[in-house]
Amino acid sequence: MGRLKKQSIATFICFISTALSQYSDDFSRNTIWPLAVAAFDKNPQICINSGLPDGQLKRKIEVKCDFLNETCSGYTASSKASNGIILAFSGSTGNEGPLEILSILFEKQAQFPGGGLVAEFFYRTFFNIWNAGMKDDFLTLRQKFPDYQVWITGHSLGAAMATLAATYITQTGYVSGTQVKLITYGEPRNGDATYASRINDMLPFAYRVVHDNDIVPQVPLDVENYEHHRTEIWYPNAMAVGDPFVVCRGNEDRNCSKGIPISKWNPGAHTLYFNIDIEKYQHSGCVYA
Repeated sequence: MGRLKKQSIATFICFISTALSQYSDDFSRNTIWPLAVAAFDKNPQICINSGLPDGQLKRKIEVKCDFLNETCSGYTASSKASNGIILAFSGSTGNEGPLEILSILFEKQAQFPGGGLVAEFFYRTFFNIWNAGMKDDFLTLRQKFPDYQVWITGHSLGAAMATLAATYITQTGYVSGTQVKLITYGEPRNGDATYASRINDMLPFAYRVVHDNDIVPQVPLDVENYEHHRTEIWYPNAMAVGDPFVVCRGNEDRNCSKGIPISKWNPGAHTLYFNIDIEKYQHSGCVYA
């Protein structure tokens, strides 16, 4: 390994060691966000390496996820430098994401293992990916690296699946909740108050990043037996480098995105995170211009 690459990895480890105890914009922006966006790509390895210089993709799984015949996906990866196993998820590869999110308002909820109700659409899609090979890949990595942290992420529908994954692997005893680091972006509500409370109890490191008036975290409506889990990280700005963020209180803090009136909800904010369009960021190899 070249000297410059060794120095790069050493610097990476230095800021990661401080980032894992609480939310860090640097860790989220430059490590976890590229891993989330990698799930959208046919070749996740490119964006994985943007977030983790030594990251190694194990496999990407794709399944049909909706009536429009679009695909949803998830991948597993690992990093020896950061002692991490990665699970990342993405929703539809087309433009139907908001339709998928809104459609669950009309679907029934499913009983989640251990208690609580979750949107059946999220439940079905997560387990389709999990049972299509992700479970086997994850358990193989866990057997090889039993002491590694498990980092889980996703955007939009992928964020919902990431949260279900974090809850499920903790509930089933595959990993301790203290080993899980969950950071999601533009996450919709997943389930009811009982399910949200279970996430809060099991996962001490769980953050939902929300860009300003992004519409998707507002749905399904909380009057439809849905409630967010904590902790929301709200950026009421462009999310440029140096922009401040708010660490919100409880599950549904009205001083954060919860307090934005319906007339201000913005679909455009959902595809613009960290001051760059998601598709543009993906096509650049997850490099900020």
